[in-house]
Amino acid sequence: MGMDAGMGVWGGDVGLFADDSLAWAGRAVAYAAPASSASLANLASPASRAGTAGPDGGTVDCEGRLFLPDGFGTVDAEGTPGGVPGVLLLHEYTGLGGYLFRSAARLVRAGYAVLCADLYGTALRPTDIGQARDCLRPLREDRALLHLRARAGLDALASVPGVDANRLLAMGFSLGGGATLELVRAGAPLRGAASMYGYLSSSQPVAPGAAHCPVLVHLAGHDHVIPLRDVEPFVREMSAASVDCRVVLHAGAGHGFCNAAYGTAFDAEASWHCPRTEARAWDDVLRFFAECLEAR
Repeated sequence: MGMDAGMGVWGGDVGLFADDSLAWAGRAVAYAAPASSASLANLASPASRAGTAGPDGGTVDCEGRLFLPDGFGTVDAEGTPGGVPGVLLLHEYTGLGGYLFRSAARLVRAGYAVLCADLYGTALRPTDIGQARDCLRPLREDRALLHLRARAGLDALASVPGVDANRLLAMGFSLGGGATLELVRAGAPLRGAASMYGYLSSSQPVAPGAAHCPVLVHLAGHDHVIPLRDVEPFVREMSAASVDCRVVLHAGAGHGFCNAAYGTAFDAEASWHCPRTEARAWDDVLRFFAECLEAR
């Protein structure tokens, strides 16, 4: 369904955790993802698509939310269905909350089909900070698994009829930003990737020639999660691998500056929403994505 109906709800309060009040505007997309970094090395295998058990731990059931632009699935003047570019949108450690669906609405208004992917699986839906940290830990400590979970979502998006699998982009916040960068490092078929205050360090540094797309990274100067000391090694990593990467530092902002579910009060030990920084970052991301699609 298109996003114009009931658009007024997108300007209101949004949730940090699982939030069905905005999820209605999208449709559920079920898919399987590896349960561990050893369970399914090849996500293109028939076992992966069917969700059957792999040799070393099987899969987890995931359910993302797909948001589609108005006019999706229409035909062109010659009667040929027109595929639209797709964006894989990856959540923070709190999971699939209304904050993420509101971000999807921004992208849909720009003409993208958006899959809010599920990095945790349907069995893990945190409802408080403690649960969220427990869900986060395995992915933070196993970046190979983080990549595989994100790649499963990307493959699910690419398989949606009407989405142009040759025009895929990825964007993520915090944990999801780190997952986006892991996709880049692994050479995922992306036209562009944007990370918002995402993890910069990795156990799997990019190899020269592996990354195939431009990268945009937005960071905060007051970030209790992503230390500034990680920036220089990340830049060296991208430079050594000849990745077209631009890093933007918002000196006065904090971790979570795009998340309206956080408060706006400054707190050096917490995340907070920075509306002006959010607006600037989003303008940059939308221009960047448009440039990525025009480049070929």
